[in-house]
Amino acid sequence: MKKIILSVILCAVAFVAKAQVESVDFKSNFRGDFGVGVGISADLGNNFEFSPSANIYFWDCGTHFDLEADFHYKIDLGHKFTLYPIAGAVLCYANLKDHHECPHHHPLPHHDDKHYYDGHLNFGINAGCGLKYDINSKIAGFVETKYQWINNDDDYCYDYNDAYLSLGIKIAI
Repeated sequence: MKKIILSVILCAVAFVAKAQVESVDFKSNFRGDFGVGVGISADLGNNFEFSPSANIYFWDCGTHFDLEADFHYKIDLGHKFTLYPIAGAVLCYANLKDHHECPHHHPLPHHDDKHYYDGHLNFGINAGCGLKYDINSKIAGFVETKYQWINNDDDYCYDYNDAYLSLGIKIAI
C-alpha cells in the first residue's frame, strides 16, 4: 500500500512540476463534520487547472484524511467571477478509535479484531462545481460543492459517500 501512495504522490508532483502554479488555496469543508484543507492551483493551459489538496476532518470517533487531485475547466463569467466544473480523484484514510460509536460508519457490534481499527485506505472520485471571485490581483475567494464517491471495501463499514461544501481563499504566488 505504501508503494501505491508513494506512486500517486510522485505522479502528482511530476504533473504539477510541468504546470504553472498560480495560487496556494486554504479552505474549510462542511459536511456532516468540519474539516480544513490546503492545496495549490496550477494552470495547465486552455482554461484547464489542476488543483491538488490535502484535507483533514475532525471526528470524535477517529481520524479522516483526504488527498484530492481535482481538475477544473475555468469559464470566465466577467465581473471578476469564474465558474468551474470539477472532476477528480480522492485517496481517503480513515482510522477508528477502539470500540467508539461513529456516525460515519455503520453501527456494528464491538469488534475484538484489532485489525478493524488499524485504519483503511480507500479510493474515490469527486464531481462538482465551483465559483471564484477575484477580490484583487493577489486574493480570490471561492466556494465549491462536490459529491464524493468512495470505493468501500466489503470488510470495513466506511460510509462516506456524500455532497459537501467548501469555502476558501486563493492567494496568488
